[in-house]
Amino acid sequence: MNTTREQIRASQSANSCSTLPDEDDKNLCVIHEAIVGTFGLPPGKLFVSIKGDPTLRETASLRLRQESRIDLEAGKVLETCDWLLRKTGCFSIYVGFNSSEVRTESVFNPFNYEIHDAIALIQPGYVERHFVQVPYQKKMKIIGRVRNSVQTGPLREYLPPHWRTLMDRQREEWKPMAKKDIKQVVQSLNRLRGIEGFYLRNAAISLSQGIVRASFNCDGTYIVAADYFQQFVEENTP
Repeated sequence: MNTTREQIRASQSANSCSTLPDEDDKNLCVIHEAIVGTFGLPPGKLFVSIKGDPTLRETASLRLRQESRIDLEAGKVLETCDWLLRKTGCFSIYVGFNSSEVRTESVFNPFNYEIHDAIALIQPGYVERHFVQVPYQKKMKIIGRVRNSVQTGPLREYLPPHWRTLMDRQREEWKPMAKKDIKQVVQSLNRLRGIEGFYLRNAAISLSQGIVRASFNCDGTYIVAADYFQQFVEENTP
């Protein structure tokens, strides 16, 4: 993958956090220290990368991709994933190309996730039995409403002041992934899967966070802002 292009750097880094920060410094630490924290990607970053096992990275080009069950039906599986994100209560999805599994999270049971066999997922009647259709905007509104009820309800008293400030700001500025971007993002996964030598192993899409996570056979992972993902793919594929 091409990592030579420098992205906009945040004005403060995790290293700048003092040992005993004041409230303003705590705000900066919370939004800059984590790779992807409660408040998303660090400000000013369109993507972050994580290096994995050096042994896997050095031998990636020697390990040729073997077709999995999902590869044989990738078009149908990804089309179904696109439909689930746009038309049902599903707000987060994980596609395991090697394991042929699809993991979903739904607004109807937000504290659990489901694991589906990718080939079973595309069989007639399966998605109708396992997923509930709901308009996209209503789904986004309920996510915002649930977040608001948790952050401003009885649990708010446990939040430290800097968390309250940041969460209040995030609720005002929150922009979930745009419905129009979903199809392109999902279909781009097949393109990343086809990269010679450094191919996609698994990927996850979060509508509420507006991010895409992609892990490759070199054991490297990229977490990318959803509205930048298409450009990211164009810059990093032949």
